[in-house]
Amino acid sequence: RQEHRAPPEGAECKVTWDDIDETNYCEYQTAPSMLWFPAQACETAVEHMRTIQFHDYLKKVEKADCAAEMCRLLDAGPPIYIEEREALPLPNEETHILQLWYMSNNRTISARLEGALDGEERQKLWDSLTALNKFALDKNEDDDKTSTGKNGQDDNNAAALSSTDSTLTD
Repeated sequence: RQEHRAPPEGAECKVTWDDIDETNYCEYQTAPSMLWFPAQACETAVEHMRTIQFHDYLKKVEKADCAAEMCRLLDAGPPIYIEEREALPLPNEETHILQLWYMSNNRTISARLEGALDGEERQKLWDSLTALNKFALDKNEDDDKTSTGKNGQDDNNAAALSSTDSTLTD
């Protein structure tokens, strides 16, 4: 069994820029190796990410105004576990973060995001998000296919601007 470590000397949270010490140090366990790694974020930042990332994903899908962003979100699917490339990097061959350990209270908790779904429930959510946003994605593809007039505006906008210009000069 791998032992937890003390905070590295001079460690700083990559999220809040606070010093990391015994009061806010945490580690994360990755799968499939089940090894523990020092987080490069403090307990407060890690816990905040764990509680908001799933809800943030849903908000991003709802408010996405770019087809590329929407495709990235839907391709990834609803997240299950905490992720943060800079503060909680996954070593090669590791698939996800499984558990978190907080030194302040010697507590180990699941790295599962608050509100996250898995299995059939996750798949149903993913399918419904994809179906709800299919219209927006299809519309964006249709918009990309419209011909463009002068100054990169589509022909309908160019015609509308042209009639406005003639009204102003009459």
